[in-house]
Amino acid sequence: MKHITWFAILATVLFAGAAVFAADADKRNETQTSTLKNNVPQDAYILDKKPNGITLAYKEGCMFIKFSDMPLEYQKAFGYDAIKSARYEKKLNEQKKANAIANAELKARMEMRKADEDRHYRDRRINAQQQKIRMLELQLEEAKKLLESTEKAISQDDGALGMSAVGSRQVSVESLWGYGGRIRSSTHNAAVMNKLTKEVDSIETKRDVQAQKVIELSLRLEAAHMTLDTLLRNNQ
Repeated sequence: MKHITWFAILATVLFAGAAVFAADADKRNETQTSTLKNNVPQDAYILDKKPNGITLAYKEGCMFIKFSDMPLEYQKAFGYDAIKSARYEKKLNEQKKANAIANAELKARMEMRKADEDRHYRDRRINAQQQKIRMLELQLEEAKKLLESTEKAISQDDGALGMSAVGSRQVSVESLWGYGGRIRSSTHNAAVMNKLTKEVDSIETKRDVQAQKVIELSLRLEAAHMTLDTLLRNNQ
């Protein structure tokens, strides 16, 4: 609103006289009702007074009005002192600057704290990923050993089965295939040959499963290394 509008409000507020404001501080919050033109807020009253102006409250909110923006008669009515007002505003500006510096320092500390937390979080992720890689390496090493052992067993059993098929040697199965079971020389027997054939088929099936596991572990290990490389780059 224009200043002239606020002056009209002030005239309404001061209707009882400026002396009332000075004599009775409690009456500054009393509502002064009037009918004003140009959509001026009604029921306006003085909410607070400072050395440089007053805060005027009304139905829809409040407004601070500086004494320096008022006509001379209103400045006198409120006991306006230009020197005190200047000192007060200087103090306010100094306080604003101090608050701005304090806020900037607080923001800097918060950013440093967040940076530390982010770094610790990235370090934890890197450590966890490194542990995952070590675990996968151990699992892959063990899977390769099992596959190598199975391949060796298949090679030996295929050789024994082949020699039996051409009649150069008779074989039997001492026990079901495993780490201790082996095909050994014995008397030729059709039942033994059938058991031997099933033995070889079974171990080949297991070999395929172990080979697939080696492939899967290798792929997982490769992906884990790629993830670790990304984490390390982002942590630089």
